[in-house]
Amino acid sequence: MTPTRRKIHVLIAVAAALTIQACSPTRPPVEDLGIASRALGAARAADAPTLAAEEYRAAGQHFDQAQAAEADGDYDLAAQLARESAADSDLAGAKARLSEVIERAQSDP
Repeated sequence: MTPTRRKIHVLIAVAAALTIQACSPTRPPVEDLGIASRALGAARAADAPTLAAEEYRAAGQHFDQAQAAEADGDYDLAAQLARESAADSDLAGAKARLSEVIERAQSDP
């Protein structure tokens, strides 16, 4: 085998290995789901279900969808939905805290 043919064979083997790795399933998004779950809990603790109901509801829906996608083995979608849930939860918590600050400011003389 000539050096050029050997290089081509090595290149093909590397390309095949990379293709197989790229096509392999991703891992379950355990960390993303954990972050989303904690963010949802923090929003709940900030009274977001009452003070930022729409955002909190969206966070819960995205979290439920993320769990369903994980159960179906669609880990990429599950990770994306978990991140959306965490973002929605953060927004809900921020809006809830802002509502409380505004309420306190208006009640102060």
